[in-house]
Amino acid sequence: MHEGHRERLREKLVSHRESLTDIQALEMLLFNSISRKDTNPLAHDLLDSFCDMAGVFSASPRLLCTVAGVGPRTAEYIYMMGLLLMKINASRSTARRRLYNFAEVSEYVRSRFEGAADEKLEIYLTDKDGMLLCLKSVSAARKDSVSIDSQTLNYILSELKPYGMIVAHNHPSGVAEPSGSDDSALLEMAQVCRMQGVRLCDSVIFARGELFSYYHSGRLAQLLSEKR
Repeated sequence: MHEGHRERLREKLVSHRESLTDIQALEMLLFNSISRKDTNPLAHDLLDSFCDMAGVFSASPRLLCTVAGVGPRTAEYIYMMGLLLMKINASRSTARRRLYNFAEVSEYVRSRFEGAADEKLEIYLTDKDGMLLCLKSVSAARKDSVSIDSQTLNYILSELKPYGMIVAHNHPSGVAEPSGSDDSALLEMAQVCRMQGVRLCDSVIFARGELFSYYHSGRLAQLLSEKR
């Protein structure tokens, strides 16, 4: 019965996580430290003992162990989750990286690619204000070629639903000029962006300290118009 119950909760987490009660969320969290036992009664006891979720996750391991059914391993796990929550809240007060204009993009790209020996590709997903939401980095399987497949990109965009996307990659042994394969790869990514309603803002190539911008050179608009 418990395994079926756990599966139902997992399905609820994926499909309607906002509908999980505090008891259910804490119960699910305890799955990771208590593999087989029903964790619902313990979730109730923890919330009863410490009044609310904030109390549970701020309690010390010694205090947590005063609740019947909480051993050192479970107490350590809950305490660690409390530490992570504290760090998450603290990070919200720290300004995120903004990639709103070419000066900000170029500075960031240089910091990411300076000194890289092998070719790599990075995708920066932003909100409408240019704030970085997520970074996806892909290393080259071979030293002279790097790409991201359309299926993976489609999945990332559909899950995150960003406003814009910036592509950056390097030519470690060459110049900051796009090749035919760069154009083709960018067109594939542009198609995925169009399907997902995401704005392809730019593609930047870094090589030996120099930068090439598809957007500022007009090459991005040219490629997209030719594709139509």
